[in-house]
Amino acid sequence: MNRPRLALFAALAALLAALAAPSDARAENGWTVYVNDRFSVTVSYPVPRFAMQPPPENDDGRTLIAADGARILVFGGYNALGETLVSKQAGLTGPDYAHTTYRARGANWFVVSGYREIGGVDSVFYEKYIFARGDVIDSLIVTYPRALRSVYDPIAGKIAASFASSP
Repeated sequence: MNRPRLALFAALAALLAALAAPSDARAENGWTVYVNDRFSVTVSYPVPRFAMQPPPENDDGRTLIAADGARILVFGGYNALGETLVSKQAGLTGPDYAHTTYRARGANWFVVSGYREIGGVDSVFYEKYIFARGDVIDSLIVTYPRALRSVYDPIAGKIAASFASSP
């Protein structure tokens, strides 16, 4: 086989490999995008810091774990109970939400954040819920040790800003 033809086959093989790569493999500046095709939810996260865990059987989302205890959970779920922004937010009560320090709400989303103990570690939690479609609630939960706020507050902000749900 001549060189131009071999180069063309190599280029085609590289293109096919890139197209066949998982949708979360698009890295940019050490960050990549996870896309859940089932619920049309996306989020960016820093690849070197977080390791993606295997998908659950129903492929509703993913858990990403950092070696220092930080976690990202991103998933979608059917709104089987017919919840609204108000009812979902009102349901976030009990010990896990006793130290909530921040709440915000938009037309189709809300955020709740604060501190809670996770596995015996004083931690920060950030939760965002999007009601982009009437039958689905998309969720982002980011947690990390409170002692690592200086490291994770900017990272969590970028993760939260990237979290999106498509209709």
